[in-house]
Amino acid sequence: MLVVRRLQADQIHLVRPLLDRNLVTEEAALKISRLGFQLDYMPLGQAEWRVFPPVEYADPAIITQDEGSAFYAAFEGDEYIGGAAVTMLPSGWADVIDLRVDPTFRRRGAGRMLLEKCEHFARKRGLYGLRIACSDANPGMCQFCEHTGFTLAGLDRMA
Repeated sequence: MLVVRRLQADQIHLVRPLLDRNLVTEEAALKISRLGFQLDYMPLGQAEWRVFPPVEYADPAIITQDEGSAFYAAFEGDEYIGGAAVTMLPSGWADVIDLRVDPTFRRRGAGRMLLEKCEHFARKRGLYGLRIACSDANPGMCQFCEHTGFTLAGLDRMA
């Protein structure tokens, strides 16, 4: 049974590193139209493997020590299968700074459940909502964000 819960500092031993390796067959491309920013997806000439290392500042050992942040972990039975780190921003938004699910457990609802916990974190604190950043190098994450209701609201020209 799939369960998502907030981890405390003394439960960090339950988390294991997740190698986020994806076979990418398309590239995300930004389009600007009368409706604003939109994502489009174009096929790659050849599929390629891409690895997305863990985000250093989303380390659960650090996140669980900060009262303005939370780390949520997804478990299938006793097995750790994914996690999400969320923190409050001075602008009044909650920032999902890392979200990852083991590739063998994707498309079973763990990612959505992790985002729901992050949303609850934001609502409980009276924040405006959730903010998440993803790269065009990870079109699967871009599509996941679109399917879960995120709206493309800007472009980081300094990234």
